[in-house]
Amino acid sequence: MKILLAYDGFEHSKHALEEAAELATTGFGELTILSVVPEADARASKAGGHRWLAPHAHQDVAIAHRYLAEYGVEAEMKIAYGDPVEQIRKEAAEGDYDFIVVGSHGRGPVGRMFLGSVSTALLEAAPCAVLIVSKDTTVRREPARSLRATA
Repeated sequence: MKILLAYDGFEHSKHALEEAAELATTGFGELTILSVVPEADARASKAGGHRWLAPHAHQDVAIAHRYLAEYGVEAEMKIAYGDPVEQIRKEAAEGDYDFIVVGSHGRGPVGRMFLGSVSTALLEAAPCAVLIVSKDTTVRREPARSLRATA
């Protein structure tokens, strides 16, 4: 199986990293770590200080890579630029992944309404199953629709 870990280095994604490590060590297959630098993060932030530059994204992915290596897990590292939901969906489709592991802030419905949620949006957009991991809960959802077409 192919696992895509969406990782940004924040606390919520560390829970996803731990879950991905556990899955990979139990023989679930290939693992890729993807960090997406949003275009909107042009201000000084953890994701990057300047438009389309990712000073922290590479470090975050490298930290995740080292964490996985400690568990004997090989992983490919990737960085994408743009809308996180679209870039994660695109990588999942092009890479023919079996599922995406993504962290969740654990915001309630009101928080999602005002702030949005990558994990919630991926439930609708992803071409494969999505495993949403938060501090206290892990939820697996199959895609709302299958985007995998047979040729």
